[in-house]
Amino acid sequence: MTVAISFLSRGAAWLSPGVIITLVLALCLLSLPIDRRLAMEICLVLAMAQGWNLLCGYTGLLSFGHQAFIGVGAYSLFLCMNTFGLSAYLGLICSAVISALVALVIALLLKGSRDAYFSIGIWVLADCLRLLVGQWEWAGSSRGIVLDTSRIDVATFADSVFFMALALAVLTQLGIVRLLRSRAGLSLMAIRDNETAAASVGIATASSRIAAFVLSAVICAVAGAIYYLSVLYVDPAGAFDIDWQIRILFIVIVGGVGTLEGPFIGALIYFALRELFQDSGGAFLIIQGAIAAVTMFVAPQGIWGLIQARTGWQLFPTRWISR
Repeated sequence: MTVAISFLSRGAAWLSPGVIITLVLALCLLSLPIDRRLAMEICLVLAMAQGWNLLCGYTGLLSFGHQAFIGVGAYSLFLCMNTFGLSAYLGLICSAVISALVALVIALLLKGSRDAYFSIGIWVLADCLRLLVGQWEWAGSSRGIVLDTSRIDVATFADSVFFMALALAVLTQLGIVRLLRSRAGLSLMAIRDNETAAASVGIATASSRIAAFVLSAVICAVAGAIYYLSVLYVDPAGAFDIDWQIRILFIVIVGGVGTLEGPFIGALIYFALRELFQDSGGAFLIIQGAIAAVTMFVAPQGIWGLIQARTGWQLFPTRWISR
Protein backbone atom coordinates (compact mmCIF):
# COMPACT_ATOMS: atom_id res chain seq x y z
CA MET A 1 0.00 0.00 0.00
CA THR A 2 2.81 2.40 0.89
CA VAL A 3 4.57 1.63 -2.39
CA ALA A 4 1.37 2.32 -4.35
CA ILE A 5 0.82 5.66 -2.62
CA SER A 6 4.45 6.63 -3.29
CA PHE A 7 4.10 5.71 -6.97
CA LEU A 8 0.88 7.72 -7.34
CA SER A 9 2.38 10.76 -5.62
CA ARG A 10 5.36 10.67 -7.93
CA GLY A 11 3.09 10.33 -10.95
CA ALA A 12 0.98 13.29 -9.82
CA ALA A 13 4.12 15.38 -9.35
CA TRP A 14 5.38 14.39 -12.79
CA LEU A 15 2.10 15.27 -14.54
CA SER A 16 2.43 18.99 -13.92
CA PRO A 17 0.29 21.48 -15.90
CA GLY A 18 3.24 22.31 -18.14
CA VAL A 19 3.83 18.65 -19.06
CA ILE A 20 0.15 18.22 -19.93
CA ILE A 21 0.20 21.44 -22.01
CA THR A 22 3.33 20.23 -23.84
CA LEU A 23 1.70 16.91 -24.74
CA VAL A 24 -1.54 18.63 -25.83
CA LEU A 25 0.39 21.06 -28.05
CA ALA A 26 2.27 18.15 -29.60
CA LEU A 27 -1.00 16.37 -30.39
CA CYS A 28 -2.40 19.58 -31.89
CA LEU A 29 0.63 19.94 -34.16
CA LEU A 30 0.13 16.36 -35.31
CA SER A 31 -3.56 16.76 -36.09
CA LEU A 32 -4.19 20.36 -37.15
CA PRO A 33 -3.89 21.34 -40.84
CA ILE A 34 -1.05 23.83 -40.43
CA ASP A 35 2.13 24.67 -42.31
CA ARG A 36 4.37 21.83 -41.20
CA ARG A 37 7.51 23.57 -42.40
CA LEU A 38 6.92 26.45 -39.99
CA ALA A 39 5.85 24.08 -37.21
CA MET A 40 9.04 22.07 -37.72
CA GLU A 41 11.21 25.19 -37.44
CA ILE A 42 9.38 26.31 -34.29
CA CYS A 43 9.98 22.91 -32.68
CA LEU A 44 13.67 22.94 -33.54
CA VAL A 45 14.34 26.50 -32.39
CA LEU A 46 12.38 25.85 -29.18
CA ALA A 47 14.55 22.79 -28.50
CA MET A 48 17.69 24.88 -29.12
CA ALA A 49 16.43 27.57 -26.76
CA GLN A 50 15.66 25.07 -24.01
CA GLY A 51 19.07 23.45 -24.45
CA TRP A 52 20.83 26.81 -24.20
CA ASN A 53 18.60 27.80 -21.28
CA LEU A 54 19.69 24.66 -19.41
CA LEU A 55 23.29 25.85 -19.64
CA CYS A 56 22.76 29.55 -18.99
CA GLY A 57 19.60 29.74 -16.91
CA TYR A 58 20.13 26.65 -14.74
CA THR A 59 23.92 26.17 -14.71
CA GLY A 60 25.14 29.75 -14.92
CA LEU A 61 27.32 29.49 -18.05
CA LEU A 62 26.55 32.23 -20.59
CA SER A 63 27.43 30.94 -24.05
CA PHE A 64 27.71 33.15 -27.15
CA GLY A 65 28.88 30.29 -29.35
CA HIS A 66 26.21 27.61 -29.52
CA GLN A 67 26.00 28.10 -33.28
CA ALA A 68 29.16 25.99 -33.34
CA PHE A 69 27.19 22.91 -32.32
CA ILE A 70 24.42 23.59 -34.82
CA GLY A 71 27.08 23.56 -37.52
CA VAL A 72 28.90 20.51 -36.16
CA GLY A 73 25.64 18.59 -35.87
CA ALA A 74 24.58 19.42 -39.43
CA TYR A 75 27.96 18.63 -40.98
CA SER A 76 28.32 15.40 -39.01
CA LEU A 77 24.94 14.23 -40.28
CA PHE A 78 25.68 15.07 -43.91
CA LEU A 79 29.17 13.56 -43.92
CA CYS A 80 28.00 10.35 -42.23
CA MET A 81 25.06 9.91 -44.59
CA ASN A 82 27.01 10.73 -47.75
CA THR A 83 30.17 8.80 -46.84
CA PHE A 84 28.77 5.67 -45.18
CA GLY A 85 25.31 5.54 -46.73
CA LEU A 86 23.54 5.72 -43.37
CA SER A 87 19.85 6.39 -42.96
CA ALA A 88 18.74 9.72 -41.52
CA TYR A 89 18.00 8.11 -38.14
CA LEU A 90 21.42 6.46 -37.83
CA GLY A 91 22.98 9.65 -39.14
CA LEU A 92 21.35 11.63 -36.33
CA ILE A 93 22.74 9.21 -33.75
CA CYS A 94 26.24 9.56 -35.22
CA SER A 95 25.79 13.33 -35.34
CA ALA A 96 24.84 13.41 -31.65
CA VAL A 97 27.88 11.29 -30.68
CA ILE A 98 30.33 13.38 -32.73
CA SER A 99 28.84 16.62 -31.41
CA ALA A 100 29.13 15.35 -27.84
CA LEU A 101 32.83 14.60 -28.38
CA VAL A 102 33.44 18.06 -29.89
CA ALA A 103 31.53 19.66 -27.02
CA LEU A 104 33.58 17.69 -24.49
CA VAL A 105 36.82 18.94 -26.04
CA ILE A 106 35.56 22.54 -25.99
CA ALA A 107 34.35 22.15 -22.41
CA LEU A 108 37.77 20.91 -21.33
CA LEU A 109 39.48 23.79 -23.14
CA LEU A 110 37.23 26.30 -21.35
CA LYS A 111 37.14 24.42 -18.05
CA GLY A 112 38.84 27.18 -16.07
CA SER A 113 36.97 30.06 -17.74
CA ARG A 114 34.10 31.89 -16.10
CA ASP A 115 31.73 34.75 -16.89
CA ALA A 116 32.88 36.96 -19.80
CA TYR A 117 35.99 34.85 -20.42
CA PHE A 118 33.84 31.78 -21.02
CA SER A 119 31.34 33.66 -23.21
CA ILE A 120 34.02 35.23 -25.42
CA GLY A 121 36.13 32.06 -25.45
CA ILE A 122 33.34 29.87 -26.85
CA TRP A 123 32.44 32.60 -29.36
CA VAL A 124 36.03 32.60 -30.66
CA LEU A 125 36.13 28.78 -30.81
CA ALA A 126 32.84 28.75 -32.73
CA ASP A 127 34.26 31.12 -35.32
CA CYS A 128 37.43 29.02 -35.53
CA LEU A 129 35.28 25.98 -36.32
CA ARG A 130 33.49 27.93 -39.04
CA LEU A 131 36.79 28.93 -40.64
CA LEU A 132 38.17 25.40 -40.33
CA VAL A 133 35.16 23.80 -42.01
CA GLY A 134 35.24 26.52 -44.68
CA GLN A 135 38.80 25.44 -45.61
CA TRP A 136 38.18 21.67 -45.36
CA GLU A 137 37.87 20.22 -48.85
CA TRP A 138 36.29 16.92 -47.69
CA ALA A 139 33.54 18.98 -46.07
CA GLY A 140 32.97 20.93 -49.27
CA SER A 141 34.98 23.96 -48.07
CA SER A 142 33.04 27.20 -48.52
CA ARG A 143 30.81 25.59 -51.17
CA GLY A 144 29.02 23.43 -48.62
CA ILE A 145 27.58 19.93 -49.03
CA VAL A 146 24.50 18.67 -50.85
CA LEU A 147 22.91 15.64 -49.22
CA ASP A 148 22.82 12.42 -51.22
CA THR A 149 19.09 11.79 -51.64
CA SER A 150 19.38 8.40 -53.35
CA ARG A 151 18.35 6.60 -50.14
CA ILE A 152 15.58 9.02 -49.18
CA ASP A 153 11.92 8.21 -49.73
CA VAL A 154 10.65 11.46 -51.24
CA ALA A 155 7.00 10.59 -50.53
CA THR A 156 7.48 10.43 -46.76
CA PHE A 157 10.57 12.60 -46.29
CA ALA A 158 8.83 15.85 -45.27
CA ASP A 159 6.60 14.09 -42.72
CA SER A 160 9.55 12.14 -41.31
CA VAL A 161 11.58 15.32 -40.74
CA PHE A 162 8.61 16.99 -39.07
CA PHE A 163 8.14 14.00 -36.74
CA MET A 164 11.85 14.12 -35.87
CA ALA A 165 11.60 17.82 -35.01
CA LEU A 166 8.46 17.35 -32.92
CA ALA A 167 9.94 14.37 -31.09
CA LEU A 168 13.11 16.32 -30.31
CA ALA A 169 11.14 19.29 -28.95
CA VAL A 170 8.95 17.12 -26.72
CA LEU A 171 11.81 14.92 -25.49
CA THR A 172 13.96 17.98 -24.79
CA GLN A 173 11.22 19.67 -22.80
CA LEU A 174 10.23 16.60 -20.79
CA GLY A 175 13.83 15.48 -20.37
CA ILE A 176 14.93 18.82 -18.94
CA VAL A 177 11.91 18.84 -16.63
CA ARG A 178 12.90 15.40 -15.37
CA LEU A 179 16.54 16.43 -15.02
CA LEU A 180 15.76 19.55 -13.03
CA ARG A 181 13.50 17.56 -10.71
CA SER A 182 16.37 15.21 -9.87
CA ARG A 183 19.39 15.58 -7.61
CA ALA A 184 21.55 16.31 -10.65
CA GLY A 185 19.31 19.24 -11.54
CA LEU A 186 19.42 20.52 -7.99
CA SER A 187 23.21 20.35 -8.17
CA LEU A 188 23.24 22.44 -11.36
CA MET A 189 21.06 25.13 -9.79
CA ALA A 190 23.23 25.13 -6.67
CA ILE A 191 26.32 25.67 -8.85
CA ARG A 192 24.57 28.53 -10.63
CA ASP A 193 23.63 30.23 -7.36
CA ASN A 194 26.94 29.78 -5.53
CA GLU A 195 29.66 27.53 -6.92
CA THR A 196 31.82 27.74 -3.78
CA ALA A 197 28.95 26.77 -1.49
CA ALA A 198 27.96 23.94 -3.85
CA ALA A 199 31.50 22.55 -3.77
CA SER A 200 31.58 22.80 0.03
CA VAL A 201 28.64 20.40 0.35
CA GLY A 202 30.22 17.80 -1.91
CA ILE A 203 28.85 18.67 -5.35
CA ALA A 204 31.31 17.90 -8.17
CA THR A 205 31.06 21.33 -9.75
CA ALA A 206 33.51 20.81 -12.62
CA SER A 207 32.03 17.54 -13.89
CA SER A 208 28.47 18.85 -13.45
CA ARG A 209 29.23 21.91 -15.55
CA ILE A 210 30.85 19.78 -18.26
CA ALA A 211 27.89 17.38 -18.31
CA ALA A 212 25.41 20.26 -18.64
CA PHE A 213 27.52 21.83 -21.37
CA VAL A 214 27.70 18.61 -23.40
CA LEU A 215 23.97 17.93 -23.01
CA SER A 216 23.11 21.49 -24.07
CA ALA A 217 25.44 21.19 -27.07
CA VAL A 218 23.97 17.85 -28.20
CA ILE A 219 20.42 19.23 -28.11
CA CYS A 220 21.42 22.16 -30.34
CA ALA A 221 23.47 19.88 -32.60
CA VAL A 222 20.62 17.43 -33.24
CA ALA A 223 18.21 20.33 -33.82
CA GLY A 224 20.63 21.84 -36.33
CA ALA A 225 21.10 18.48 -38.04
CA ILE A 226 17.34 18.03 -38.47
CA TYR A 227 16.93 21.58 -39.78
CA TYR A 228 19.58 21.20 -42.48
CA LEU A 229 18.34 17.71 -43.26
CA SER A 230 15.07 19.35 -44.23
CA VAL A 231 16.79 21.65 -46.77
CA LEU A 232 19.21 18.96 -48.07
CA TYR A 233 22.12 21.41 -48.11
CA VAL A 234 24.54 22.87 -45.58
CA ASP A 235 27.33 25.43 -45.83
CA PRO A 236 29.61 27.07 -43.22
CA ALA A 237 28.14 30.54 -43.60
CA GLY A 238 24.66 29.32 -42.73
CA ALA A 239 25.29 26.50 -40.27
CA PHE A 240 27.80 28.46 -38.17
CA ASP A 241 25.96 31.78 -38.53
CA ILE A 242 25.80 33.76 -35.28
CA ASP A 243 22.19 34.56 -36.20
CA TRP A 244 21.32 31.17 -34.66
CA GLN A 245 22.73 32.35 -31.34
CA ILE A 246 20.96 35.73 -31.59
CA ARG A 247 17.67 33.94 -32.23
CA ILE A 248 18.15 31.75 -29.16
CA LEU A 249 19.17 34.72 -27.00
CA PHE A 250 16.09 36.70 -28.00
CA ILE A 251 13.70 33.83 -27.29
CA VAL A 252 15.14 33.00 -23.87
CA ILE A 253 15.78 36.57 -22.68
CA VAL A 254 12.34 37.84 -23.68
CA GLY A 255 10.58 34.74 -22.38
CA GLY A 256 12.57 34.40 -19.18
CA VAL A 257 16.05 33.03 -18.47
CA GLY A 258 16.04 30.19 -15.98
CA THR A 259 12.38 29.29 -16.56
CA LEU A 260 11.03 26.35 -18.51
CA GLU A 261 7.94 28.30 -19.52
CA GLY A 262 9.74 31.37 -20.85
CA PRO A 263 11.11 29.93 -24.12
CA PHE A 264 7.54 29.03 -25.17
CA ILE A 265 6.56 32.70 -24.88
CA GLY A 266 9.79 33.89 -26.50
CA ALA A 267 9.41 31.49 -29.44
CA LEU A 268 5.79 32.56 -29.96
CA ILE A 269 6.80 36.24 -30.04
CA TYR A 270 9.79 35.64 -32.31
CA PHE A 271 7.94 33.66 -34.96
CA ALA A 272 4.87 35.92 -34.81
CA LEU A 273 7.09 38.95 -35.47
CA ARG A 274 8.97 37.16 -38.23
CA GLU A 275 5.79 36.14 -40.02
CA LEU A 276 4.25 39.61 -39.66
CA PHE A 277 7.31 41.53 -40.86
CA GLN A 278 8.94 39.04 -43.24
CA ASP A 279 8.30 41.36 -46.20
CA SER A 280 9.29 44.57 -44.40
CA GLY A 281 13.04 44.48 -44.90
CA GLY A 282 14.92 45.51 -41.78
CA ALA A 283 11.77 46.34 -39.80
CA PHE A 284 11.78 42.87 -38.24
CA LEU A 285 15.29 43.29 -36.85
CA ILE A 286 14.53 46.78 -35.54
CA ILE A 287 11.37 45.66 -33.75
CA GLN A 288 13.09 42.52 -32.46
CA GLY A 289 15.90 44.60 -30.99
CA ALA A 290 13.46 47.11 -29.49
CA ILE A 291 11.43 44.37 -27.80
CA ALA A 292 14.57 42.78 -26.37
CA ALA A 293 15.81 46.13 -25.05
CA VAL A 294 12.47 47.06 -23.47
CA THR A 295 12.17 43.63 -21.88
CA MET A 296 15.63 43.88 -20.33
CA PHE A 297 14.81 47.30 -18.86
CA VAL A 298 11.22 46.66 -17.75
CA ALA A 299 11.35 42.95 -16.89
CA PRO A 300 14.97 41.73 -16.59
CA GLN A 301 13.65 38.33 -15.54
CA GLY A 302 11.65 38.05 -18.79
CA ILE A 303 7.93 38.00 -19.44
CA TRP A 304 7.28 34.71 -17.67
CA GLY A 305 9.57 35.72 -14.82
CA LEU A 306 7.44 38.83 -14.33
CA ILE A 307 4.21 36.80 -14.47
CA GLN A 308 5.60 34.28 -12.02
CA ALA A 309 6.75 36.97 -9.59
CA ARG A 310 3.28 38.52 -9.51
CA THR A 311 1.12 35.40 -9.58
CA GLY A 312 3.31 32.59 -8.25
CA TRP A 313 2.38 30.43 -11.24
CA GLN A 314 4.78 27.63 -12.15
CA LEU A 315 3.72 25.29 -14.94
CA PHE A 316 6.89 23.21 -14.65
CA PRO A 317 7.68 23.02 -10.92
CA THR A 318 11.26 21.95 -10.25
CA ARG A 319 11.36 21.85 -6.45
CA TRP A 320 10.29 18.19 -6.08
CA ILE A 321 13.30 15.90 -5.76
CA SER A 322 13.19 12.22 -6.70
CA ARG A 323 14.08 9.78 -3.99
